[in-house]
Amino acid sequence: MIPVRNEAQNIAFLLNDLALQDLDTTNFEVLVLDDNSDDKTAQIVIDLINKMPYSLQLISVPIADSAHKKRAITLGVSKANFEYIITTDGDCRIQKTWLSTFAAFIEEKNNTNQKAFFIAGAVRLNYKRDFFAALQASEFATLIGCGGAALNLGFPFTCNGANMAYSKQLFEEFGGYDEIEENNQGKNNNGYQISSGDDEFLLHKFYKFYPKNIFFLKSDKAIIETEATQNWQQFYNQRKRWASKWNQHKKISHAAVSIFVFLVQVFTLILFIFTIFEIINSNFSLIDSELRKYLYISFFIKMSIEFLFLVAILRFLKQLKVVFTLPFWWMLYSFYAIFFGVVAQKKGYQWKGRTTK
Repeated sequence: MIPVRNEAQNIAFLLNDLALQDLDTTNFEVLVLDDNSDDKTAQIVIDLINKMPYSLQLISVPIADSAHKKRAITLGVSKANFEYIITTDGDCRIQKTWLSTFAAFIEEKNNTNQKAFFIAGAVRLNYKRDFFAALQASEFATLIGCGGAALNLGFPFTCNGANMAYSKQLFEEFGGYDEIEENNQGKNNNGYQISSGDDEFLLHKFYKFYPKNIFFLKSDKAIIETEATQNWQQFYNQRKRWASKWNQHKKISHAAVSIFVFLVQVFTLILFIFTIFEIINSNFSLIDSELRKYLYISFFIKMSIEFLFLVAILRFLKQLKVVFTLPFWWMLYSFYAIFFGVVAQKKGYQWKGRTTK
């Protein structure tokens, strides 16, 4: 299932990738959910329907005021004919082993007492375009690695909708995103008031009912690749969209982790500023020398752990070359995290050619 908006430059590549899958074409169908594209996306899909070796459908999504992707996915699930839904995005590229790897994993788990009801896969960014893309790729790899590790440790935090699968039957039994509960501000939330989170909030919903039946698929045969953002404006809107979800979690533990990470970055930035002042002016000192020594040791240990963790993730993603960007993130990440933590509190962002609430 592929929810799309304005993907005329990319959708044909993805559909052709799907034609090369080593899974029998009778075992899957492809639903392209066109979310009111104002380019030639729909026409490109129509032109390919009779040329693909698999069942390909174009489904038009009704116009809505918010949660466009969630509404597209809900509509797609209702039209799907197979037991499992697997989703990706229109700007992704996939390997020929993608579907068969998911299918084999689901079959393996379903033959045990621990059936797979939700499976998250890995996504990597194409880093080869320029240094800006490489910076994004290394940060994105960290998010994928942290999300996958947390999920397999039984503390699911995040996943990526460009590569995940779940039970159609359970999605419909749970009511999809149509869940009326009180959020942590005491306000009713029907799931469609928040535009983002089509992946992360669905993960949490499956975890709520079936915590032992969600998995991260750690296989290089199921990795999906997508492009990094092209410019600062796209990057800003994408990261603001991602960061806007942190205060919408119903579980206090998830919000607490976000707050903790934010405070660590604030502390790191303060320490960095103090260190610069001390280098410039030897008479400037606000931190006891003994305490400063332990702080530096702590941050050295922190950076060493981050380095080893990122190397392991990049090796799995086959992107070890971008490890050279890590020193830049050590210098920039505190500014970056604090900035987006603050700007995300202001609602609304530009995405796919429209303003989203």
